[in-house]
Amino acid sequence: MNLLCKRSSGMCVAAWLGFLVVNPAPARAQTFVELGGGWNYLSSVPSGADYGAGSTVRASIGWQVAPNFRWRMDAFTSQFDVRTTIAQPFAQACPTFGCSGPGFDFQSERVSGLTANGLVNVDPRGILYVLGGAGLYDVRTQATEWHVGVSAGAGIAVPVATHLRAVVEARWHGLLGSTSGPPWMVPITVGLRY
Repeated sequence: MNLLCKRSSGMCVAAWLGFLVVNPAPARAQTFVELGGGWNYLSSVPSGADYGAGSTVRASIGWQVAPNFRWRMDAFTSQFDVRTTIAQPFAQACPTFGCSGPGFDFQSERVSGLTANGLVNVDPRGILYVLGGAGLYDVRTQATEWHVGVSAGAGIAVPVATHLRAVVEARWHGLLGSTSGPPWMVPITVGLRY
């Protein structure tokens, strides 16, 4: 088997997947699922738009690869409000009390993503961990934009039952290239890992 893996990594992956189909119990024991939600903080942009903290939802599936290392795929969406100042045409010409100043336009925008991440346990019990990865982000502002991005963060996973952990995670996402939306965001999620 090792000789096959050295000659062709594709054959090695196919053999490994075949093993998982024939014997799914070890794969099931090493697979975990996470669901979480929370809020996020966004960067400001020079266009004058003011981003408020919004909400985020994340669903993940992962695999325990080594005692202190896991792979995880995340699908998430973050929604937030944007406040834009609108100049009133007669606000400057009105000398009396009661004239309206600038107005504000509120819109809801969204960033969704699919990321691949590596998680490394900082302590042997697996309670504190750090993670990093990369992915594809869909920015929905005035138009739809696709961006590649990177992420890094840390989390705490506290055991609450035999196969259940309560998870709190903070993570920075940075979008590469110029965007009409926020160039970075920090979602903070609270959830469960099973």
